[in-house]
Amino acid sequence: MKDIETLLKVTERPQDYSDEEIRLLMEDAEMKAYYELMVSAETGFALREGRRRQCDELLEDKNSDSSPGDKNPSPVSILLKMAALFIGVLLLSGIAYAGYRMAVGEAGEAPSESPSAKWVTEKPASPQEAIRTFENEELQEILQVLSDHYRVELVFHSERSRHIRLYTKWDTTAPLQQMIERLNGFEKVNLRLVDNHIIVE
Repeated sequence: MKDIETLLKVTERPQDYSDEEIRLLMEDAEMKAYYELMVSAETGFALREGRRRQCDELLEDKNSDSSPGDKNPSPVSILLKMAALFIGVLLLSGIAYAGYRMAVGEAGEAPSESPSAKWVTEKPASPQEAIRTFENEELQEILQVLSDHYRVELVFHSERSRHIRLYTKWDTTAPLQQMIERLNGFEKVNLRLVDNHIIVE
């Protein structure tokens, strides 16, 4: 470690040391390797500083050559301006298209002609909203919710059936026929779907 400190002092102030002291220090292979490393690092820093000065001079020359009121822009600057304009137009058209799609909804779906199409409604925002639970509710209340959702009418042929209490779950995204079949699985419940009417027997 002391030899490295001596080497650093020799490189900083070589005039303070005799030629014999410097030669003895450089005979050591390790010290010679350290010295070469220091020289190459110093040369690298000098080259880097020289390149920086050279770049600064080039930029200064370029800035002094082109005045702010220059009427002939370079082809590169014209291409850059055109590219920026094109990107701006694409960005704005993409935003406009996204807004249109959000306002109109899912485009490209033609209305279905099947009779069950009128009973299918929009999809809920989240899966939790898709399932509704009826706990100890009368059949009349359950069917009223279904008729409002699917836009169908209720016809009760039996007054007793109105007051049957049920526990069930309803997937709001499922077709009405599926829920009718589920409710028919209960004892004392007999439902039919005819045209736009839920008939309770």
